[in-house]
Parts: sequence; C-alpha cells; structure tokens
Amino acid sequence: MTRAGYVPEIEQNLLGAVLSGGDHRGALARISPEQFEEPPHRELWRLCQAAQEQYGNTTLPTVARLASAEFKDGFQTQVGMALPAYMAAMVGNTPFDAKTMRSAVKAQLAQWARLGVATEAEAIAAAAANPSTNPADIIRTAVGRMDEIASHLRTGARTKTRQTFAEAAQEAITASLEAKARRGLTGITTGLVDLDRATGGLQRRDLILIGARPSVGKTTLGTSIARFAAASGVGVGFFSLEMDNAKLAARMVADIAHEQDQRVPYQDMIAGRLTDPQEEAAAAALEAYASLPVLIDDASSVTMAEIRAKAETMMEDAQERGVAIGMLVIDHLGKIKPSARYSGNRNNEIGEITDGAKALAREFDMAVVLLSQLSRQVESRDDKRPMLSDLRDSGNIEQDADTVMFLHREAYYLERAAPADPDERIEWQAKLDACRSKGELAIAKQRNGPCTTIDLHIDVACSAVRNAARSF
Repeated sequence: MTRAGYVPEIEQNLLGAVLSGGDHRGALARISPEQFEEPPHRELWRLCQAAQEQYGNTTLPTVARLASAEFKDGFQTQVGMALPAYMAAMVGNTPFDAKTMRSAVKAQLAQWARLGVATEAEAIAAAAANPSTNPADIIRTAVGRMDEIASHLRTGARTKTRQTFAEAAQEAITASLEAKARRGLTGITTGLVDLDRATGGLQRRDLILIGARPSVGKTTLGTSIARFAAASGVGVGFFSLEMDNAKLAARMVADIAHEQDQRVPYQDMIAGRLTDPQEEAAAAALEAYASLPVLIDDASSVTMAEIRAKAETMMEDAQERGVAIGMLVIDHLGKIKPSARYSGNRNNEIGEITDGAKALAREFDMAVVLLSQLSRQVESRDDKRPMLSDLRDSGNIEQDADTVMFLHREAYYLERAAPADPDERIEWQAKLDACRSKGELAIAKQRNGPCTTIDLHIDVACSAVRNAARSF
C-alpha cells in the first residue's frame, strides 16, 4: 500500500540519474538503501553501490548484470514490468544528470525525512493515547528520534569537509594574516589578555572544557567569558541547566556594573537587598548592554539531543535578530541527562555527551564551552590544584576536548578551614585576605598551544573575572 505523501518519481529520478553513468560516489555514500520507501528501489540502490565498488561505474548494463534471477522474477511479479525495461524508463525520464545530482539527493533525503517524521508522529499519537504512558518518556524518545532524522539533513555552516593541500594551506595562511592584524587573536576573545595570548582566543569548532569544584567559580568564569565575547560582536548561546535565566542574568548585570566601577553583588540583587545607588548602577549596566547578543535557555534535565535541537532553534532566533551564534556555553556537564543508549555505563554516557558537544562545535563552526564539576579526590590532596585525573569519568572528556582548563581559588579552601584557636585565626585571616580575590586558571590540555597557568582577579560576589594585576 502506497503511503500518503510518498512521491515515487523522486526515487525513480535519483535511480535514473545514477544508472545514466558518471561519478556518483558521493550520492552512493550519502544515501543508504533504507532511505528508499519502495523495497525494489532499495535493492536497486544496493546493486548500484555494489556495481560502483566492484566495477567503478553504475551504468544500466553493469547494474543489471549484478541482479539475481530471483530478484528479476520477483520484480516482474511485483511491479508488472521487466527489470531492464523499468531501469531504462527511469534513465529516460530523469531530469537529473551528473551536474544536478545534488538536487536529486536533496529531494530523496527530504522525502525520507518527511515520511520518517510522519511515522514518528503516528507513534507519538499512539503512545499518547495510552493513559499509563509517561509523557516525559514520549517527548524524550521523540526528540531523540527527530534529532536522528534531522542529522541526515544537516550540512552545517561548513559543508566542505574535503580540501586539497593547497586549499587547506591557503586557509591557514589567511587565518594567520588575520590573526596578526588582530594581535595574535585567531579565535573569540575571552576578555582576559593573558588567556587570549596563551590560546589565541577560544577557537571555533573546538570543545573547551572548564572544570572546577562546586562554588569555586566556574559559572562566574563562564558568564564573564560569554559577556566579553558578546561585547566583541560574537553571538553567544548560554544553556543554564542549574539556575534559571533571571539568576544567570543577574550575574551578568553584576559583572557589567563591576566593569563600570560599581559593586552590585548579584546575591543581593536576587534577594532584593540592593541600596538605591546599587539599583541605579544595575539599571545603568542593563541600559548600556541591553543589546548584548546573548540568548539564555534554562531548561533542566535535558539530553544532548535536546540541547542540539534547542541550539538550532537558538541559532535561527539569533539570525532573525541579525547576529550569528559563534559560542555556546553549557553549564554544566553533570546536569546533561544521558540517553538510554549506554544506560548504566557512565563512562560511555559521558562519552556520548562530550562527542555530541564536539559535533555541535564542528558542525556549526562555533566554540562550545562545557563547564564541568571535578571529583572529590581533589579535596584529599595537600595541593588542591586540579589535574586531568580529577575529571569525573575523564577518559572520554580528555579525548574529545580540544582544550581543558581548571579553575582554582585558594580562598575557597581557606574559607572552609577556619581554625578554632584565636592566635591561629589571626594568621589564617591575614592569609585569606591576601588571596581572597586571586584565582588560577590552569590550561591542562591544548591541542594547538602551551599548557600554562593564568593568574586571575576574581570578585565572586560580583561575578567578575579579570586579568590579574601585574607586578612589572
């Protein structure tokens, strides 16, 4: 029975174009037999792939020679026409040739996706009709399946993945000249001079992981970098999986006010404890940066597939606003819900998440900053500076991330180790005051640069991260 919405000519035109001869290796690799609706067409596509592999061409005589007697007999019975005559008719009727093959492939994929969406819609309707079904499970399954279908349609911002040496080298030289004009900045600025100098900025198509223990300041660093990047004209998408939009925005307002030499602690803003001057400073900060190209999504308990779907919608929204998303910040890895694919195997679950984040970066030509909490083993050492082994389930994280950075504040640990003895407390207080605003950002892994440590000035209360003062 023919499915509603199925147009057989789309499949026939694609097959006819391939059977006409020419170099169709790209189409044969892009489309699988399962993406054809008609079983005879699926088998014919398999034969075309086999002919290309064995003989290097897909002309009608070559493909017909590979067809089994059983398939030919069954075809005659099912279609009512001999296989050679059917193939000849497709070749004669197709409007496509080697030069217009991309259009035939696009039409075929569009029909397969459209019919696939219809199938999923029917499945959703059937599941929703069952009163005992959990709607969250229906949605999660649907999003995952829809994302799988959509992945075959995506081409991303950079569609050309294969280049000659000359093309790739010319691209590298052009990037170098542009970087020289920008004083060595090849990527997106972080607003931190020493960090930009060490990394060249956050590179597009890279996955950058920032790890820290809870409350050390990874969200503060994430919002500060996002704000500086947006102020430079780069569109930023921020997935806040742990706190709501208003609280995250309060951090950014406090950071902007700090830039204007006004202290507006974000916790006081959230709690409604601002003085009149602080309220005026917050309003002035918002007015000055109201057009900052930052889009925030505070959905919680989402899978990587759902983040991808939301990111695509976010990019469309940004385009309508006249800006392109160049950076995506996800706060944080531990709040991303794994799919059921690797249920129970945490290492593989993390690998699926980091691989998905890396794919987002490469596919959409953006820098993806993924924040992550570190394991408690940091606390058991005398030197509490983080290491790569402190990443939870670190194997896949280390493998997928292009850059790994760790944030450390000595004050975080001193604040939690106040001595009871009054004499010791005086020395402790002096030490705490000396390091209260000091932070370190250690670059533990970087594919294209040095591993070094950057000194920072951090005002946690105002969610502000700045360059450390220099002594020279």
